[in-house]
Amino acid sequence: MTSTLLLLLLAAVCCASVIDGSNGLKGRVTATRPCPTECQNTPTSRHCWGKHNISTNYYDTIPDTGRTVEVWLSAQEGICNLDGYKRPCMTFNGTVPGPLISANWGDNLVIHVTNNLKSNGTAIHWHGVRQLNSVEYDGVPGVTQCAIAPGQSLTYKFKVTQYGSTWYHSHFSLQYSEGLFGPMVFYGPATADYDEDLGVLFLQDWSHTTIFKAWDWKQKYGITHSLSNLLINGTNTFDCSVYGGADPNCVGNGKKFQMVFKPGKKYLIRLTNVALDSQFRFSIDGHTLKVIANDLVPIVPYETDSVVLSGAQRYDIIVEAKAKPGNYWMRAMWVNHCAAVANDNPGSGTAIVRYDAKSTSDPTSTTAITLPATCADEPSESLTPYVKMNVSNIAGTTLENLNMRLTHEGVFKWTINSSSLLIDWANPTLKQMLNGGSIFPTPYNIIEVNVCFLAYFSLA
Repeated sequence: MTSTLLLLLLAAVCCASVIDGSNGLKGRVTATRPCPTECQNTPTSRHCWGKHNISTNYYDTIPDTGRTVEVWLSAQEGICNLDGYKRPCMTFNGTVPGPLISANWGDNLVIHVTNNLKSNGTAIHWHGVRQLNSVEYDGVPGVTQCAIAPGQSLTYKFKVTQYGSTWYHSHFSLQYSEGLFGPMVFYGPATADYDEDLGVLFLQDWSHTTIFKAWDWKQKYGITHSLSNLLINGTNTFDCSVYGGADPNCVGNGKKFQMVFKPGKKYLIRLTNVALDSQFRFSIDGHTLKVIANDLVPIVPYETDSVVLSGAQRYDIIVEAKAKPGNYWMRAMWVNHCAAVANDNPGSGTAIVRYDAKSTSDPTSTTAITLPATCADEPSESLTPYVKMNVSNIAGTTLENLNMRLTHEGVFKWTINSSSLLIDWANPTLKQMLNGGSIFPTPYNIIEVNVCFLAYFSLA
């Protein structure tokens, strides 16, 4: 009977299992490996992914789908009206956020980027992407490439070795805060089941004055320009009366972002903070969040009433629609303790969750969630990677002094070992290395490490 039950157990799980009897409990499952047969990813088996699954070590094992996803992006200028205020902006393909780039775990991505900006170079970074064997396509001007000149194009090519949620954005000057960013999703397994993927949800601050002009004022006069509003997925409302009706660019008709839930369904939402200088505490009135991934790392799920996102962070959450049908506020609460740049409308970061798509009423829901008193991330004890890895084999360590100093323009400049570097965009450091360069100017602050040490950090 015991043998029969054990065989049934092994047949019931999607993965072949290693059985360990050393603890006296015969038949205990202590480790898993991918099944020889394919396991389909469905609303009740999100842990599956063909011949792989959520337990697959994605650092060592990368599917080869044989599929290539090809994308065309145009960086261009225009006039945006994201919250009822018209102002010059930069976009990918004419929209803010830019178009979704999606692929499956193991696909090959080919992304053609054309710079149609009038006077700015550009370069596109794929945030958090490992770039294994493709570091030249990381998209950092002066480090991995020269900037793409106006009227020119560059094709980025890399394999999707991870899965989860991220974003792409300009890595040139302040362009992403002008609108040059977009969502990126790599489909793969998940650590909890859900019915529908609602995609990336961007949390953002926004200025009615272009960020380039605000930065110029800061350098010339030491004036820190406050930002004007908060956006969720690139949209919000704005009260034009604060300008006294005298600003012709304030045309009104901004809109709150909306989501529609069906009772009993579980929804995957891919939160991403793309703010210039804001931390957010995200929540949905009357709903619990199940957090399943952080920054392209699947984690052991945990439940919470809110999640804190610092700049560029991503959290995948599952929300079950089990509240009383109605309208509920979705909140991106602006954390004032973490802001070096003020916001004129710190309480405006709201969107609407509806259980009836025909409803047009504003929610009356409330929240007891308060702003954090510090700039801390989510508790580290909550962020447990699902795939456990040994990171104790450190070949060597080096201690460097990270600091900042105040310049005569009244701005802070980051330093490492008291050195601050202005990259030569015309001579990327990767190109210098590939050309056999061994002598760098003093400001480059070269730190010598051995080969093993380099190998260790290449996994980060």
